[in-house]
Amino acid sequence: MNPICLFLVVGLILSACAPSTEALLVDNGEGSGEGLIVHWAGYCDSASSYSPSPFHLSSDGHDSARCARLEFEMRPGAQYPYAGMTCSFTAQDFSTYEGVRFWAKGLGSWSCMLPIPATSKEYNHYSSPVIVTDSWKLYELPFSKFAQSWGTPKPWDPTAVTGVQFNASGNAGDKGWISVDDIEFYKKGEEKSQNKMNNPILPEPKVNQEGYLPGDEKYFVITETPAVKKGDSFQILNETGVKAFSGTLSTGPFDDIKSTGEKVFQGDFTGLTLPGRYTVSIDGLKSVSFSVKANVFQNLFKDALRCFYLIRCGTAIDDPVTGIKHAACHLKDAALKTDPSQHGDFVGGWHNALDYGKWTHMEAISCAWMMWLYELKEKEMAGFKNNIPESPNKMSDLLNEAQWGLTWLLKMQAPDGGVYHKVDSEDHFCFGTVPEKDPYNRYLQGESCIDAGVFTGVMCQAARVYQTLDPAFAQKCLAAAKRSWAWLEKNPDATFQDPDYVDSDTSQEKLWALGEMARMSGDKELENRFTEEATPAKLQTLTWMTPQFFGYMAQVLSPKTTDEEKETITQTLTKICDGLVEKSKTNGYGVCLDPSEYYWGSNENILNKAGALLFAYHLTGEKKYRTTALRQMNYILGLNSLETSFVTGHGEKAGSHPHHWDYASLHIVMPGWAGGGANQYAKGADPTLLGLINGGTPPAKCFFDGPGTTSWASNEGQTVENAALVFDAGYLAEK
Repeated sequence: MNPICLFLVVGLILSACAPSTEALLVDNGEGSGEGLIVHWAGYCDSASSYSPSPFHLSSDGHDSARCARLEFEMRPGAQYPYAGMTCSFTAQDFSTYEGVRFWAKGLGSWSCMLPIPATSKEYNHYSSPVIVTDSWKLYELPFSKFAQSWGTPKPWDPTAVTGVQFNASGNAGDKGWISVDDIEFYKKGEEKSQNKMNNPILPEPKVNQEGYLPGDEKYFVITETPAVKKGDSFQILNETGVKAFSGTLSTGPFDDIKSTGEKVFQGDFTGLTLPGRYTVSIDGLKSVSFSVKANVFQNLFKDALRCFYLIRCGTAIDDPVTGIKHAACHLKDAALKTDPSQHGDFVGGWHNALDYGKWTHMEAISCAWMMWLYELKEKEMAGFKNNIPESPNKMSDLLNEAQWGLTWLLKMQAPDGGVYHKVDSEDHFCFGTVPEKDPYNRYLQGESCIDAGVFTGVMCQAARVYQTLDPAFAQKCLAAAKRSWAWLEKNPDATFQDPDYVDSDTSQEKLWALGEMARMSGDKELENRFTEEATPAKLQTLTWMTPQFFGYMAQVLSPKTTDEEKETITQTLTKICDGLVEKSKTNGYGVCLDPSEYYWGSNENILNKAGALLFAYHLTGEKKYRTTALRQMNYILGLNSLETSFVTGHGEKAGSHPHHWDYASLHIVMPGWAGGGANQYAKGADPTLLGLINGGTPPAKCFFDGPGTTSWASNEGQTVENAALVFDAGYLAEK
């Protein structure tokens, strides 16, 4: 929260005396406290609203007649909408106390705050997230769980606490409420809750909710409990409840404690090949329904790709399929940040995530995924159409969409051949506002090796892919690649510091550029440079920070590369992927993540690994790589400890509260968008996720999908992640 204006409305003053206990009762809504005079008030930003106003205590307390209750509606007009209520009192010395506890229920993203004089100026109070439900629950928050999340850092001072505050944050359009009762400060040894690990165990068998391909591996996962043990029988039932397959939990359990807090069994039903709709039944538990069919990933591929049309910038969208509709936006992109008097045409591209920013490296990698899918599956993709404005032309809609991104990227090249980093309003985000009403100035920034590197790589690829389909466009891409490469060679140390995408190592982007430039030019010197630099130690699985995998792929598939060199590169690529295969085999859910890898964008990491595995399969034909890639798709589509499909609109229990602008501003969930994924790390976490983290939730379960709020640190996807989903689903799709 970064308050713009704080409105306090005087509500109610209570004073009462009661017998002293070790815990100090602040207020129970019934006029009982420990001699404190408390003052209740409600507040909100200058655009939002709350009730009751004037604030007063309400009925329906916890085992009592009254409690404090506030309802809110967040409205457009504030950069960071907020609302809440505060119970204030004269400064109290709580240095001998352990923390604060209370009963609460509600809806929304809430934090409990403890104001002290040092934080009263900026309202950057010490706070702890509170994940509320619609039922009364006891919350016990030790002072050690409180921290500042913005503003000037101030030392915690328990000798001068001036109140207990409950604050909601969110986006314009959000509505919520909270009821609070029996607030008290407790001492060590007086705890009422067990403070056990917050580990929700979902007993039902988990499946890929989209479905399975008939001829490939199929399995479900179920958690070991007293009722579920090794040797138990299971059945796969068809839509009429008739047994189609049966088996037993013959192996395991897998020890997945470090990631999920569980031990789990895998139930194999690969032998079921008959197309249909099915459920798993075991020990009285049933899974959600799923399909077995040859084209099980086709609709997912189409929706994931179509998301890029729906997030286009600089054009009006009126989509009858999803209902997403808005006028052309950001038509003044953009002024140069270092000299706002200079202005150029940088209209176009894709909005990256919840914000409306556009980054060169994100769009370049997204375009590369699309073009690689076309190159590896040209026969299947050549005639592909996906109901977008360009569909009437003769080109595949996969390449039509990539061309939209490439056209914007061409605008990002500076006159000297360098490439600008981004267009955005940096740290001014209009959450909950439709794109055409974005009120903030947007600026063009940067020129760096990272951007010149990814630009060179993707433009070389575009020159190759569009050579016969759109020769004039291909020549434009080729000329741009040559200019950016020349700039890159002259400026090998150019960097730009971006607060949102921090990457200090430019070598990976340069290696991508080198691989593609060597293939495009046929220059022996460049080919030799790539051979020298592209060592096994330089290769990593794909991320937005490490895109050099594309350079290796360009070289291994180049007709100019010798058989010996191809074998060397293939071995380098497959060595990385062999490690992923082994990691998947030892993971209860089959996912290629260590417990430490559940960080911001963990789903993107998984989808990128699936793409790398499919590259390895394409090069070698070894089924183990395809099988392991499918296991990653299983995880993404619901075969995980949360029994959640992380892709909107795909699966019976698919995510439905993405931290994305279409949901925030239009309250529409576009199908085919992948959420960010479980994130166990507190740095940068939103209040709701921080509550899960502080509660000891296992790494793979630190994810939130509403209702009442959205989680930017676990449920905000972005273009590179969705482009990887496009590649994976498209490669596995069958006509």
